[in-house]
Amino acid sequence: MLANSFSDDRQIIGIDLAEGMVDLANARCKEAGVSDRAKAEVGDACDLASRFRDAAGVFSLFGLQQLPQPHLTLANWVTTLAPGGTLAVAFWPSQVEEQGPWQRLAHLSTSKPKPFTESSHKQPVKAITWEEQVPEVALKEGGILLADEQPTFAMRWRDIQEFWQVMTEAGPWHARLLQMGADHMAALHQQFMAGYPCPEHGPIEHFPHARLIMIKQSLAAL
Repeated sequence: MLANSFSDDRQIIGIDLAEGMVDLANARCKEAGVSDRAKAEVGDACDLASRFRDAAGVFSLFGLQQLPQPHLTLANWVTTLAPGGTLAVAFWPSQVEEQGPWQRLAHLSTSKPKPFTESSHKQPVKAITWEEQVPEVALKEGGILLADEQPTFAMRWRDIQEFWQVMTEAGPWHARLLQMGADHMAALHQQFMAGYPCPEHGPIEHFPHARLIMIKQSLAAL
């Protein structure tokens, strides 16, 4: 899609740690007839600046929140941009809805970071999350904020079981499956489904919101 949106002299490079995903992406580029200007490479998305400089744009869709230190990664991506280059990143925040199946799934998590830490005087101090440091950390790299928005999406599922399957097998919660294992997810599934006595009932509709950050590299970086 990106390759068809730009002129033939634009090179588009996708980065992924998984060789299988890279092979799949390159196969699709070949099928689409754009492999001469679009390709995927195995690499660490947390550090694009060590491999790329003077990029016209950096685009990430719903992957930032899965990285170890997302706010520092965002700053790294800004340093990759050429003067006038644009960063566009959409990610799922820690709370995507006030009520709904996604929020229930997040609420039932047994491995969420504790919201408070103890200071040297044993007084509770609110921890600063990475989301609270976005986009300020990235703007210190010379970027200019173009947008910081929370677009809402209508999601519809045949039933609640389809929601669980998609979220955990191919969606945002698949990383939890890989990290915590099948036994953990089976226990979480049992707790989650307890809130839906008629799991075959449907359709299910809810309205989670994402967060969209757009930053332009300052021309002063010339």
